[in-house]
Parts: sequence; structure tokens; C-alpha cells
Amino acid sequence: MIDPPHVTAVATPFTSDETIDVLSVDFSSDGLVILVSSAQWSAKVTFTQTYGFRVLDELDLTEFWSQCSLRDGWFFEVTANGWKALELSRPTFFSGRQSWVREYLVVGRDECVSVLTKEEPTVSANTPSNLLLQRTASPPTEL
Repeated sequence: MIDPPHVTAVATPFTSDETIDVLSVDFSSDGLVILVSSAQWSAKVTFTQTYGFRVLDELDLTEFWSQCSLRDGWFFEVTANGWKALELSRPTFFSGRQSWVREYLVVGRDECVSVLTKEEPTVSANTPSNLLLQRTASPPTEL
């Protein structure tokens, strides 16, 4: 029998609701960026030092549902019995044996992202990077 995960909701300025989706996951030498949106807002979660991440359908994470429904929040720190604990069952998982490796979980209606990292992430409003792509005028009317 596997013990249930222990999680703590991460405080953000973005209120959880049942319309939250993970829009994208982008990994580069600059870090990991996860774009998340709801009907009310769009946010960017940035991890600068990542040791691993995985994207799974919410159906594959049922052990988290009792604590991590979208009613409870959308961003959590996993303090025990999460993905890190699962990976620690492998003797060659060296990164996870460091006491400073932390685990976070970003929850969406469909996809969820687990992240192993050293530092706390930043959460900010997601704004378009190119303002020229935004519509600036009304569409033409037909004659």
C-alpha cells in the first residue's frame, strides 16, 4: 500500500477555479516555463533550476485528487509521497537524494505537471510578448 501524498497549496495571486488548463510546458537552458490559464486569468510559472519534470493526464494522478482538486488550488508543493518519492525507489536517482530538491505540482483540468527543482518558482501574469500581434482595430464591416 502506498501512502497518500502530502501537499501544501502555494499562494499565488491567481484564484483557483474549475476552468484551469495547462497551456504549454517549455524547457530551455533558461529554465522551465509553464503557462496556465483559467477563464479569469493567465499565469506563467517559471522554474530557473529544474532537475526533472513530467506531464501526465490528471487521470494518472488519482492519488492526489483528495487534496489537489481545482477547488483546493492549482499549484502545490508536494512535501512527501509524490513523484520524488517514487523516483527514490530507483537506486540511481542521485538528484533526488539531495535534501534541497523540492517537488511542485501544477494542476489543470486535463494535464498536470510535476517538477523537481532546487529553488522556489516565480508566478507572474502571462502577457503577450509581442504587442503588435494583438488586435488594435475593429474588423472591417461588410458592405
